[in-house]
Amino acid sequence: MKELIGLMAFAFVGSASPGPNNTLLWASAVTFGFRRTVPHVVGTVLGIASLVASVAAGIGVLIDSIPWLPLALKIAGSAYLFYLAYLVLGNDAIGRAAVSHPLSVLQAVAFQWVNPKAWIFALAAVGTFLPRALHRFIGVALIEGILMAVVATSSSIWAASGAALGRILDDERARRAVSIGLAVLLVASATLVWI
Repeated sequence: MKELIGLMAFAFVGSASPGPNNTLLWASAVTFGFRRTVPHVVGTVLGIASLVASVAAGIGVLIDSIPWLPLALKIAGSAYLFYLAYLVLGNDAIGRAAVSHPLSVLQAVAFQWVNPKAWIFALAAVGTFLPRALHRFIGVALIEGILMAVVATSSSIWAASGAALGRILDDERARRAVSIGLAVLLVASATLVWI
């Protein structure tokens, strides 16, 4: 029971804290509203589940066994986050949207695979909380079920708060300030990967 409480606490802190995905969920909901951001929420949940399943199936061992691969993933993920920050800042994402539409379910799933925070989250969840007393398949299913429920909740909170903010942001300067804040959050997320 203590392990389940620990997993839920880890999942909530890991999924609710600011990061690249939550920043994009928030920006999408500010621009497009909650309902049009729901596919991104669903894709985030499915993407995390697919990462956890892959890590449990052995990708985590592969990553650990190739000395340069973790560094390459960090570099690629950080470069992508800097690129997203550039798009958010350069295109005034909140005013005109960095993309012409919210992320689809498949795009959001794919985003988890290039999101360094999601990789760290999945590796830590499997490495720390996989119950050794249960059959491996059941243990992975248990972790996935808990993570999916918690990630769905935290992603929905980010999207709902973005949608609420979007309804009150009608001043162009306020929208620009939010765009700058989002770009800073993305750069900070990339920086935190290296600490």
